[in-house]
Amino acid sequence: MTREEHNAANQVAVQQLKGTIDGNFPPKQFVAIAGGKIVADDADIDRLLAKLAALGIDPLDALVDQAGEDTLSELIIL
Repeated sequence: MTREEHNAANQVAVQQLKGTIDGNFPPKQFVAIAGGKIVADDADIDRLLAKLAALGIDPLDALVDQAGEDTLSELIIL
């Protein structure tokens, strides 16, 4: 899968998962989405990146949303 395909799938997934993210994670919690699924979360972005690395996920193939934040303005593409 190309980076663009990863990004497109994750963009769709974050829209579908936004209610779950906001309802199940503390406000401001960073939540990583890769392969269209929530794969990790942490309050600290550097620890989140370390978790992605431990899972073998290239950060460039993931999106990060923050719980309780407006997805369109706060979405982080690593």
